[in-house]
Amino acid sequence: MGSGGCMREMGKGSNVGLAELSSQTGAVVARLGWSSASGDGDADVSVLLLGADGKVRGDADFYFYNHPAADDGSVQLLGKTPTDSGSEDRIGLDLTATPADVERIVVAASRYGGAGFGDLEDLRLTLADPGGEELLGFSVDGMGEMRAVIFGELYRRDGGWKFRA
Repeated sequence: MGSGGCMREMGKGSNVGLAELSSQTGAVVARLGWSSASGDGDADVSVLLLGADGKVRGDADFYFYNHPAADDGSVQLLGKTPTDSGSEDRIGLDLTATPADVERIVVAASRYGGAGFGDLEDLRLTLADPGGEELLGFSVDGMGEMRAVIFGELYRRDGGWKFRA
C-alpha cells in the first residue's frame, strides 16, 4: 500500500477503512472542492468532533473560520486554495492527536444569503495522505436548495479509523 495505490471512488453512504487505502493514515488532508458558473459561489467549511453520544463535548469541538485549529493539532482548517475550475478548502486532520473520547470527526459545509448547494458544481470531497496522494474521493450531487451538508465523517472502528461518505 502507500504510494502507487489507486484512489477509491466512494458512493453516498459507503464506508472504507483507511488502513485498506494506505499505510500512512495517522494524518489525512480532507479537501472540499466546488466550482461556480458565476464565479462567486462559496461555502463555509466546518468540522465537528463528536463523542460516543453523537454530540460535541463542548464549543471547543466545533471548528470553523473563527476557530480554525485545535490546540492539540488534531484539526487545522488550512483555508481556501484556487483550483482550475473553482476553489478548494483543505482541512488537516491528525488522527493520532485526536482525543480518545472522540468517536467521530464530521466534515460539513454551509452556505449563506439564501444560496443552496445546488448552485455549485463539481462538489467533491477527497481524502489524501500527508504526501498528497489521494486515498478516496466522493462526488456530491442532488443538493438543490440544501444550505448545510455533511460531506463525510471519519469514525473509530476496531482500533482504526474508517471514512463514511
